[in-house]
Amino acid sequence: MWNILRFDELDSTNAYAKRNSSLLADHTVIVAQTQTAGRGRLDRKWLSQKGGLYFSLLLKPSKTDFLPNLTQLMALSVCQTAQNLGANAWLKWPNDVLADGKKLCGILSQAVTGKDGFEALVLGCGVNVRQEDLNAAGQPAVSLHTLGIETNEERVLQTLLETFSAGYANVLQRGFETIRPDYLARFPYLGKEVRVKNGAEEVRGTAETISPEGKLKLHTPRGFMEISIGDMMV
Repeated sequence: MWNILRFDELDSTNAYAKRNSSLLADHTVIVAQTQTAGRGRLDRKWLSQKGGLYFSLLLKPSKTDFLPNLTQLMALSVCQTAQNLGANAWLKWPNDVLADGKKLCGILSQAVTGKDGFEALVLGCGVNVRQEDLNAAGQPAVSLHTLGIETNEERVLQTLLETFSAGYANVLQRGFETIRPDYLARFPYLGKEVRVKNGAEEVRGTAETISPEGKLKLHTPRGFMEISIGDMMV
């Protein structure tokens, strides 16, 4: 199902996929041992040391109603993979994967558009696998190695692709509702006070649930709110 292209170094796997999207087939995977310009959400720099798994999926689905939910599927797939390897991992809405209270994975999705509109979705992922020192990451971060789990990038990649593939067709057709039970089972913030920032705006409230569309539902002093995008903090 997947055509995997491997590189020793790229500026970023997402950038490569976007530049070459018209030449690459659907279900192409771009993997790099290191990235010189890795980026996360909101253009945050993503430290790309050797020992991490850095890859992007190039997807060209004919049905595009639920593209944002594919990012949540990737987060769930990373979380399930880490748990199967023995990590105490969980999800922080919308697509962060944490272990030991620190970031294990970063995900960035980007649409490729042309004169006729949508052409492809690039779904990038960086998983901390064998790194020993993540102090330069700019935020609390953890690798599978520092959690005491010895594995390698290839094993993690193959397991991730299998897990993602198992849910891909259902999410494309019906959206987040198809993975909602598994996602909620790994989301330990229900009933807790959280903050969500979207740009300069910050909303505080109690996390009530995640809707069938994948939105975070908060109970705030102003009533219930459904939030589509933002950074959740506790």
